[in-house]
Amino acid sequence: VGDATWNKNLPRMIEAVKKTNYSLVLVGKIWEVRDVRAVSNNPWNDDFKKVISQIENNPQFVRLGFVEDEDLVRIYNIASVLIMPSIYEGFGLPVLEAMNCGCPVICSRGGSLPEVAGDAAFYIDEQSSSSIAEGVKKVMSDSTLRKKLSEKGLAQARKFTIERSIRELVKVYEQI
Repeated sequence: VGDATWNKNLPRMIEAVKKTNYSLVLVGKIWEVRDVRAVSNNPWNDDFKKVISQIENNPQFVRLGFVEDEDLVRIYNIASVLIMPSIYEGFGLPVLEAMNCGCPVICSRGGSLPEVAGDAAFYIDEQSSSSIAEGVKKVMSDSTLRKKLSEKGLAQARKFTIERSIRELVKVYEQI
């Protein structure tokens, strides 16, 4: 879910998913692009261009494009797992959204993801497509683990409320 910039680590994720028998649903406006020539030559788009060529005409990969918020909630609710193997994340909102819907999460320890996911995610090494693939296989093949991650994710998501965010922001301002 989201954009396709370098930090999302999409080439490794695509490589990893190809090592499994599972489908990957890609959600976000960027996935509406069908002709890579329409994408600017900004270096931030290099991974996206590479991924487009890797998944073209491959039925294992489903590009939904932009979806409304209510539809995104439905997608999280029916998804078996969210995979976020980011090299770096400033916050990782899709992880929190998925957990809030009871969707198990597989993610890296890039940037803020461990703070957001806590002990409610199955962690993989984002530098290794084999680690990502093994994580997918492990979580997908173990319904007990998925249920445990779902339950822990729901509890973890409850820690992130607007009220708590405001209190924490006020504390920061008071310290300045």
